[in-house]
Amino acid sequence: MKPNAQDLAMLRRLFGWHAVPWTDVFCEAVSRLETQPRTVLEVGASGVSAPSLYFLSKGAAVDVTCYADDELPSLKAFCKSICEEYRLPMPSVRTHDVFSATRQTYDVVLLKGVLGGLDRNHNLQEFSRAIDCCKGMLSEKGRLIILDKGWCSPVHNLFLRRFGDAGRANWHYFSQEELEALAVNGERPEVIWKGFASVGTMPSKGLQRFADILDTRIFNRFLSQKGTVFAALYGNDAGHR
Repeated sequence: MKPNAQDLAMLRRLFGWHAVPWTDVFCEAVSRLETQPRTVLEVGASGVSAPSLYFLSKGAAVDVTCYADDELPSLKAFCKSICEEYRLPMPSVRTHDVFSATRQTYDVVLLKGVLGGLDRNHNLQEFSRAIDCCKGMLSEKGRLIILDKGWCSPVHNLFLRRFGDAGRANWHYFSQEELEALAVNGERPEVIWKGFASVGTMPSKGLQRFADILDTRIFNRFLSQKGTVFAALYGNDAGHR
């Protein structure tokens, strides 16, 4: 179910910031889904970013969730605006914690910009526990899609820790090796990397466009295990044996 050209404009709005690499990595992740999902849970949406609405536009029943009650008004307003523009039904919008169980299972559980902030002491076991909890909410052939920030190089890391909002807040930037170490029950994720040149949202549109061009025409084609953003896909153990 690879997104088409008409989907891209919508997706870049749904990601809110640093949109091109997030959209690129999301599109490739979605293209690897074996079937079109009927039920989707997004964990960690915000008032400026809710990519699960893409699945809503494809006919899925979608639950859009955020962490805190005070985030609900802005998230509901964002979803309402998108749904009115694209003539979509309003999804369920509520709070949900990544470590909490749900009453139902989902064909897709989506985490965007959530995992790296769960433990500011960079405890890989805590990240692994979160993945395990999310996999427990998957249907028989469901897929967990994690979209988050990647570790590229010491230079990237220095820049992000000094100037990036997430970096200054001690966000965890994942490497390919760490993601492989987070394998649950021996299952290694499929990992997709994008955005090596685009460190984050750039200070000017011209610089952002230049970085995005470098990525789409050069780096994304040749760097298979490096990037500022990644998608990691996990399956339900029972359904993917």
